[in-house]
Amino acid sequence: MNASKRQTCDAGDQYRFDRDPEPKGKSAEPLLKFPSGALVHFAVSSSEVRMTTHLKGAKTFFLPFNLGDNGAAGNPINPDGHKTAYLWQRVFARDLWLEILGRYLVTELDKKKQIKSVIFPRFHQLDSTLQLRAAVLEEGPGQKYLIQHSAGSGKTKTIAWTAHFLADLHDANEKKVFDSVIVISDRNVIDGQLQEELAAFERKKGVVATIEGKKGSKSSQLADALSGDKKIVVCTIQTFPFALKAVRELTATEGKAFAVIADEAHSSQTGEAATKLKELLSAEEREQLDDGGEISSEDVLAAQMRSRSDDKNITYVAFTATPKPKTLELFGRRPQPDQPVSGDNLPQPFHVYSMRQAIEEGFILDVLQNYISYKMAFKLASGGKEWSDTEVERSAAMKGIMGWVKLHPYNIAQKVQIIVEHYRDTIAPLLDGRAKAMVVVGSVAVVSIVGIRCS
Repeated sequence: MNASKRQTCDAGDQYRFDRDPEPKGKSAEPLLKFPSGALVHFAVSSSEVRMTTHLKGAKTFFLPFNLGDNGAAGNPINPDGHKTAYLWQRVFARDLWLEILGRYLVTELDKKKQIKSVIFPRFHQLDSTLQLRAAVLEEGPGQKYLIQHSAGSGKTKTIAWTAHFLADLHDANEKKVFDSVIVISDRNVIDGQLQEELAAFERKKGVVATIEGKKGSKSSQLADALSGDKKIVVCTIQTFPFALKAVRELTATEGKAFAVIADEAHSSQTGEAATKLKELLSAEEREQLDDGGEISSEDVLAAQMRSRSDDKNITYVAFTATPKPKTLELFGRRPQPDQPVSGDNLPQPFHVYSMRQAIEEGFILDVLQNYISYKMAFKLASGGKEWSDTEVERSAAMKGIMGWVKLHPYNIAQKVQIIVEHYRDTIAPLLDGRAKAMVVVGSVAVVSIVGIRCS
């Protein structure tokens, strides 16, 4: 560990062990006590920055607040001074610091409506939202942006900040840039975490509408939300094709402008979204889907955009950890936009928080650290016997393969999940909650479903 990193750790240790917010036998330290004290505490060295909003003595956890160093953790070399000079030169600058305190800082409440935590943005969250907002103001509606943020980046919070900032964005003439912001959730049921984050980030209640079909049809809910005063409309991937159709009609007939934010976190193979998408896929893509591929909001956006290239009043913002080639092609930006695509001019994401940085900062694990080849696994399982590609008779091989597939725990688990979910959603509510179901299985495997309870 170099001296500068050691200094950051020393600063954190001082907070943990020497600055107890509630020392025994002494009065509480006003600046250190949560939540009435300082809003955020920084541990700073000449090369790294860490921060926390809640001092808990030895249990205090500090989050990195670094620029990132060419895809890695830490900060790049600063030819004009310390690597961490950005903290006091940029972040602590009056206008940005006041904006962080006024618009980024969010409190989370417990069941008793007491403050349980304070959310302060990590640097990549702050940087990506600031850059996106500046670009939208400069370029206007109708552009595309790809935010490549790895797992462990706090993407849900970044999406919530982005949605609220775009919903409140005004141009130089104080005119709203977008009439509404649509957020796509890749789930049949709206993501509870996403709902909570969007609600927590509200400065005014009632500006977020969630389209779930619980109170009337989804189409009527969509129409009311998009034509009303809802700044943010959240819908599932299954509802999105209808939402996009409504948005396009409003942009064409009333000149309205919209922003669409999509996260590729989860995928689907069924529903209206899949049907709509299949109509737009190439033969090769359709074949891949039939072979077990999945559809994400990333795919839906890409397909819809390929079918319509004249969405001048619709801004698309796609969040993804691992962009597909077609996503980069449609959403990425060439370093030299006036030049054709080439090896030196490939489309790039608008903003990146890399998987490497997330791993080095400790937010996700590096699975390759525990990588083992199939040959090595075979050798270990066979008492040191070397792997050999021995030929076997075709029918015997096929019988063995199909038996393995049929009895594989994953396949059995998937079947059980479908059976149980179908029972709970469709059968259990019948007969005043007393309905039962029978499961018939083949002789090769017995699936036991125990303790299903209607609630």
